[in-house]
Amino acid sequence: MSNHLKELFFQLIALLKIERSHLPIFFFLIGLSSIFWLLTVLSKEYTSTITSKVVFENFPADKLLINENDVVLQMQVKAPGFALLAHQFNFFSTIPLNVENFMTKRKGINWEYFWIGDQSLSEVQEYLPNNMQLLHVQPNRIDLMFGEKTQKIIPISLKSNISFEQLFRQKGLIQLQPDHITVSGPKAVVDAIESVSTQELNLQNLDKYTQGKIPLEEPRHQEVSYSIDEIGYLLNVEQFTEGKVIIPIQATDVPRGYELKLFPEEVSVHYVVSLDDFDLVDKQMFDAQVNYDAEKVRLSVKLKKEPEFVENIRIRPAKVECILIQK
Repeated sequence: MSNHLKELFFQLIALLKIERSHLPIFFFLIGLSSIFWLLTVLSKEYTSTITSKVVFENFPADKLLINENDVVLQMQVKAPGFALLAHQFNFFSTIPLNVENFMTKRKGINWEYFWIGDQSLSEVQEYLPNNMQLLHVQPNRIDLMFGEKTQKIIPISLKSNISFEQLFRQKGLIQLQPDHITVSGPKAVVDAIESVSTQELNLQNLDKYTQGKIPLEEPRHQEVSYSIDEIGYLLNVEQFTEGKVIIPIQATDVPRGYELKLFPEEVSVHYVVSLDDFDLVDKQMFDAQVNYDAEKVRLSVKLKKEPEFVENIRIRPAKVECILIQK
């Protein structure tokens, strides 16, 4: 195939009676003529359609955009070929539209902002080259829907996975700083939010006080925003130990003229307490009691009084036997 083309080329050269030594000059003249022809064509004016993506600017501060709207303007323009060719190579050309200049209309609980192309040709023309005249745009109408923006102060919920070294535990509640944030967004969405969660706080084998920062989870709705994206936490750790006291059992609801004999008459109370508070515990702080029930021979022992700073209380034995004896 290439040999055939080469043969045709040399036949053309022979027909034009061009000597081989003059071929460079011949090709130069052909190229120069092509350039002049291209310049002539591109300098003429043409009517054509070009496209540009719309970028919306200056949204109303007290409202939030409800519907995402990707708009591409198709613009009928009159321009020299040079300008049209330059636009074709500008792949990222955009037309900014100022939402503050849109017309507005109340639509239920929302606001409709709309732009009319035929009435805004001069606004779009500002972003086109001086040698390009805008004749018409499509779409002729662009609609944006906005909802009223509201704010609400909402508590923060900590998600955690925490473990401690043996004989250590958390002291008090984990302090969050702050423990509330301001949430902004469409009223219907914000009103439904009860709390904002953190990402999981993962702390293992703690044996001392610790603090740090923990990010909040991303909002589930794009139109919702938080006043902050992370909070501080403070976790106090204390060492604890087990203690035991032996106390007598008090009986109630015993019939008049009788006394209740218990077996045993005392119980041991086991508890967990902070090492710092261990010496504060006294057996007078506990009060064990049974309620007499004629239908039962074994009565449950209950604590009617215990100090607030002890926990995980266990009574041994949990039940005692009883005999009702007439005085």
